[in-house]
Amino acid sequence: MHTNFPEPKYFLCYLTSCVARKMTAHYDRVLSPLGLTARQMIALDSLCCSEGVSLGVFAERAGIGKAAATGMIKRLESRGLVKSRPDPKDGRLNTLSLTPLGQKLAPQVAAQVSQLEKRMEEAIGQEKLKTIVQGLHTILNLDLEE
Repeated sequence: MHTNFPEPKYFLCYLTSCVARKMTAHYDRVLSPLGLTARQMIALDSLCCSEGVSLGVFAERAGIGKAAATGMIKRLESRGLVKSRPDPKDGRLNTLSLTPLGQKLAPQVAAQVSQLEKRMEEAIGQEKLKTIVQGLHTILNLDLEE
């Protein structure tokens, strides 16, 4: 447990950063046997839901920029998890989708995610976890550029 917190005006930033690092490290560790990182898990999840999305849509869903998305797709393609094909409607674009191997890996990844969420729910309770998730969604959707 951390006892030397920074000044209260930076507390939220500090705490969210610590939680993000801890969860990312956990996911990196448990997904390592599957050959994935936390960021790759998020990327694959963004492709699970729909077939044939563009790089721009993929980047937005994965929460990364287009340059990072290009690198991520290349790494996932080299592992045989994602395929890129010319868009049948617009030859200048490519569409992305999971390969059969990527689809086969999805349930294993979902099991690891489910285990962590179950541990968090057991530690803080279902209602508190629901409140935290709602709060994080609210913060994520805030326009902080005002």
